[in-house]
Amino acid sequence: MLKSKELQNNVFKKIAFILLFSFSCSLSALTLEQLQQKLMTDQLLRGDFSQSKTLQIFEHPLLSSGTFLLSHQQGLVWKQASPFPVALVLAKDKLSQQFLDQAPDVIEAKDNPMVFYFSHLFLSLFKGDMNALKAQFELTLIEVKGHWVLLLKPKSAPLNKVFSKIEIKGNKQIQGLNLVELNGDATTITFTNISTQPAQLTEQEKDVFNF
Repeated sequence: MLKSKELQNNVFKKIAFILLFSFSCSLSALTLEQLQQKLMTDQLLRGDFSQSKTLQIFEHPLLSSGTFLLSHQQGLVWKQASPFPVALVLAKDKLSQQFLDQAPDVIEAKDNPMVFYFSHLFLSLFKGDMNALKAQFELTLIEVKGHWVLLLKPKSAPLNKVFSKIEIKGNKQIQGLNLVELNGDATTITFTNISTQPAQLTEQEKDVFNF
């Protein structure tokens, strides 16, 4: 019986060693520079998103979903369809937000710098802008079987007063974001049905950024 247990322990140790060795090798397989190049290859992305926000004050998470359009040149269009329509358009120095059928509310960077600080941080996460992220976070990149996870730990205020960590995951394109706050609240965003075609903005999409 004792020999059987010792044999099992040796087998488990060997398996653990193999897994650890494989995992350690994957840590250095992809560099931050290569990841940035991977994410910056496609300058235009369209797709769907689903978001789950867990708040300590609520028993159940808040769920939402919709579509997005990311243009590295123009900005981000974020259209929530459920549970109610909300349209956000983030450009270089302007932010438009529209609830239901109300008139859009436009905010300029000079009027509310903090809103744009966090908005452009989200855009940097989405685009994989490593230079911008390195200035704000300690980065750890892990790659496992063709998929990667980028762990971000805030360096200074105001981010380290809000977030304990942020995780970005994906393969060729970003597949999800996980934002964990110091108070225990967390937001998980999953991206699906991502398309790079058409490779240029349509005339209708161009008009969205003209506000």
